[in-house]
Amino acid sequence: MSYPVTKETAERDLEIGRQIQASFLPDELPQPAGWEIASHFQAARQVAGDFYDAFKMAGGKRIGLVVGDVSDKGVGAALFMALFRSLIRAFAEQHASLGWMDILESEAAEAQHSASVGRRRELLSPGSTALKKAVDLTNDYIAINHSKANMFATLFFGVLDPATGALTYINAGQEPPLLVGPQGIRSRLVPTGPAVGLLPGLAFSLEQVDVEPGDLLLAFTDGVLDARSPDGESYGDQRLARLVEQPCKSASELLDRIQAGLSRHSAGIEQFDDITLLAVRRDNSTNHNNRVSRAG
Repeated sequence: MSYPVTKETAERDLEIGRQIQASFLPDELPQPAGWEIASHFQAARQVAGDFYDAFKMAGGKRIGLVVGDVSDKGVGAALFMALFRSLIRAFAEQHASLGWMDILESEAAEAQHSASVGRRRELLSPGSTALKKAVDLTNDYIAINHSKANMFATLFFGVLDPATGALTYINAGQEPPLLVGPQGIRSRLVPTGPAVGLLPGLAFSLEQVDVEPGDLLLAFTDGVLDARSPDGESYGDQRLARLVEQPCKSASELLDRIQAGLSRHSAGIEQFDDITLLAVRRDNSTNHNNRVSRAG
């Protein structure tokens, strides 16, 4: 026997969904010595398609950093947000102990002839195998098992070595994170592959940068840039760049500054897209003797 769904029932179910979804986001973020990791998550509705994560890998010697945005909005996007986030972390942890030869073999199958063996070996530090496997396997799982849903996600997944500042990453169609130094924006970590889940067997390339003492990395979803003013003007990357280039003492201070800027820009306009920010700052006093050269 079926019963009519009342407004109160629907609202209660959405609230339960919101609480369950919130449980997929980290309660606490790892804070390696000499580093600060901070986040801000603001859903446009009761449930969201954005997600983020920060978790220890390789026995705490590496930190996984994830920011993602599932296509579409509403309950469907929220369900896939939980799936993407869970697959990424599960596959990363499952393959954290694999060596760089595993990646060389898998890339040979993908026929990525443009990269030399030396170049690949340079990128494939411990933790990079888990990064590559996690994105590849998540992409294929979604594309093969959920193709009828036509859901995909843009995704930034980086693996940080706190001891050296080396950050190996894949940017799967996500807004380019900003690497900011004392003199301003040092680099924009542009996409290295398409969105995750579109088709099986897609190619995702690894890249690497150094996060130096005093640097700050800011990853974010398009809800930041697309936030509208009362006259319909988007917040845009220029406003965000001006904010991140101003000196700040901490990652949390920068996120507070961005939130305040978005609030002033929107001036009471209803939020129409999820907003997610993840900031990672390296302290100025961090020992940097074992500096890793930037790749590409």
